[in-house]
Amino acid sequence: MAITIDTSELKFFVKAMTLNTKKFFNSMIDYYNRLLQLHPQDATKIYMGMGEEYLNKGDYDSAIKAFNKVLSKEPENTAAMMRLGKAYLDTGMNSLAVEVLRKFLVLDTTNATAYFMLGDASYKIEENNEALSALQSAVNINPAYAEAYFKMGIIYDHKSEFDSAIEAYKKAVDINPNYAKAYQSIGLAYEGKGLRDEAVKYFKKSIAVEEKGKVS
Repeated sequence: MAITIDTSELKFFVKAMTLNTKKFFNSMIDYYNRLLQLHPQDATKIYMGMGEEYLNKGDYDSAIKAFNKVLSKEPENTAAMMRLGKAYLDTGMNSLAVEVLRKFLVLDTTNATAYFMLGDASYKIEENNEALSALQSAVNINPAYAEAYFKMGIIYDHKSEFDSAIEAYKKAVDINPNYAKAYQSIGLAYEGKGLRDEAVKYFKKSIAVEEKGKVS
């Protein structure tokens, strides 16, 4: 079954052929020559490859376009949803990231990274309760997810719930004893509680961990 493409798609494929990776460049020429005879599944593979390549090069606009092309052909393609969610998150399009990650998690409820990304994006649009719920799901799936605990701490800090923030940060450093930012954040939370001596202790720990990292 042949597919029909419009002029904008042709320009998109031509742009893809200007990428620096020689192997990808050569393969894209071959794809372009066979474009009008492509089966839709082949086109999906091409757009996924293009999206990954653009994402790796930091060309987020083109990556987003490529992954959306995949989803226009396969609306439940979870790989494309995940990559699109990351592209939206990395470019600050947080509402769109939330939208696509919610769809992803309807199809796959076992992906801790997707829950973390949803938590991050939700926090950035000030949906703190959803953010905490998503991050809790992430650590339920992966109890060693230090970054998720750290993000939970940030949200609790934002809500001035310092005890909960400290608890979350301490879980992060229990998992990763070299998490300098988490030690610093514990100090700031204690500062928020007016416990200066405890704050200083964790500030010193943060500095010690950073110095240790520089030496090693």
